[in-house]
Amino acid sequence: MRTVVIGGTGHIGTYLVPSLVRAGHDTVVISRGSRRPYREDPLWREVEMVTCDRDAAESDGAFGTLVAGLRADAVVDLTCFTVEQARQLVEALDGQHVVHTGSIWSYGPSTVVPMSEASPKHPYGDYGVAKLAIERYLMGQDRVRASVVHPGHISGPGWMPIGPAGNVDPAVVDGLRADGSCVLPDRGLETIQHIHAEDVAGLHQACLEQPDAAAGESFNSVCTEALTLRGYAELVARHFGHEPRLELVPWAEFVTRVPAEDAHTTLEHIGRAPMFSMDKARTLLGFVPQHSVTDTVLEAIDAWVDAQQG
Repeated sequence: MRTVVIGGTGHIGTYLVPSLVRAGHDTVVISRGSRRPYREDPLWREVEMVTCDRDAAESDGAFGTLVAGLRADAVVDLTCFTVEQARQLVEALDGQHVVHTGSIWSYGPSTVVPMSEASPKHPYGDYGVAKLAIERYLMGQDRVRASVVHPGHISGPGWMPIGPAGNVDPAVVDGLRADGSCVLPDRGLETIQHIHAEDVAGLHQACLEQPDAAAGESFNSVCTEALTLRGYAELVARHFGHEPRLELVPWAEFVTRVPAEDAHTTLEHIGRAPMFSMDKARTLLGFVPQHSVTDTVLEAIDAWVDAQQG
């Protein structure tokens, strides 16, 4: 199958593109050419690379035409953030299978957990609202076959994962490494649900390779377990040889103890309290994430620490 991957050098594409080549797919990557994959792999030499600034091409109405001209059987769109972007792509295609990367933020706050793909969606914030609008557009049109993959907090070697305080402040990990100390809001029982980038890539590929089962469907893409902030902090402290020394403070105090931007990021994550089910992907596609949540976050943190020390 000839497959075009839009934005294929980022978190997901780093794993997806070599895997597609390994599976025998004729693979084309469209990217701005400004970033290298997070992991080296000799299979990248077999990938057809197309350099394109998507925003600029879309402003000229040329992006969809570019993708259509590559004559793909399927398109994986990892960098679509508005309905207008999705529409320009879809209207240039004719019957292909499009796999779109959504987000669990399209659901809004978790209610009855674990949340399934059939759970009501009430997103807030521009990002989540836009991702839901794209999903509804793709599922409502009939020009292409569409599948949507909704990742949780994508993690992996090469970048700091969402940390135990629900943000990406490196000082949180530094404190846990140094002596097991960490400040958390309230009782530290809000959840965050990570997913290894390799497993996100794997679910995209499962959709591509089983189009009859995946077309017209959306799928959660998370580890099979979520972490509470407290459990996460304890995990990291003990990983670095310390007993946890957690300070649980009311939210009003937490926001005075951390930088304002980090407090905002924390609230964005714990306000949704994500906890989702992976049953649908297993039932329809036979897909089960290979990375546990503990291995996912610790691998990412260890790689980040090594990079700082190296």
